[in-house]
Amino acid sequence: MTKTLLPLALLLLGAQDPKPVPPWVVLPKEKQPFLEHHTFHSDSMHVEVGYNIYLPPGYAESGDRKYPVVFWLHGFSCHESNDQFPAAQVDQAIRDGKIPPLIFCYGNGGSRAFYSDSADGRILSETMIIREYIPFIEKTYRCLGAREGRALQGMSMGGHGALKLAFKYPEMFSSVVAFAGGYIDDEELAKRHSDVVEQMFAGDAKKFIPNMPATIARGNAAKIRGKLPVRMVVGTKDFLLEHNRRVHALLDELGVPHEYEEIEGVEHNLPKLAKAQETKTLEFAAKHFVLDKK
Repeated sequence: MTKTLLPLALLLLGAQDPKPVPPWVVLPKEKQPFLEHHTFHSDSMHVEVGYNIYLPPGYAESGDRKYPVVFWLHGFSCHESNDQFPAAQVDQAIRDGKIPPLIFCYGNGGSRAFYSDSADGRILSETMIIREYIPFIEKTYRCLGAREGRALQGMSMGGHGALKLAFKYPEMFSSVVAFAGGYIDDEELAKRHSDVVEQMFAGDAKKFIPNMPATIARGNAAKIRGKLPVRMVVGTKDFLLEHNRRVHALLDELGVPHEYEEIEGVEHNLPKLAKAQETKTLEFAAKHFVLDKK
């Protein structure tokens, strides 16, 4: 009797599911300076999704003033509460007058999702970010709410995601910055992350190819070329250096104007890259905002 009922109990509890989904809400271990943690509901996945948000000095007292936004995408095996471009650096740049007051958002894009939608529809990272997260932020906070006030940036897997989404939806973003982008191909994904291939692409690494920034750039070059400002940054000791050089060369081949910088002696390390860049990537985003957009 017990053995007969056990599978039914597991079925009811969902414990038999071999495809676990990532944690979509990860609270900071302690209060993060300059940031507030909140959640929103993803209708597509039927889950709460976490995000951290930086609001600029004077936001609460600024009446109906609207602000541009930088959306930050985290790296592999990370989430909204780590792998963050330093909020203190953003705040200081604003206080020093190097960039205009802006909102900076850190969302949870799925820890190993490569900013894609899974073949089985359980993990909808791309759909959630484009159709739910960005609209939610722009509805909830006083954002410009248009391409002219919306930038995308990210690190590692988030650099992959930033170029992927910006190249696929260039009409949505005024600029994109990728730090040490994780531009691996389908064969390397299969070798290094077989679990990702199983969970996201139904065991077929070829299904990753349409999600690669290089693939999208080739197919969408005419809409990107001269219309989407692109900046890439990577350290000379980064294990992803050659991957970044290949994407850099591809964009040159496609005639896509972009900025590319290698930071001498820096490995795959966001704090060091951010420190070396100082305010360059923030100023890059700010330069392409149109702040009189109502």
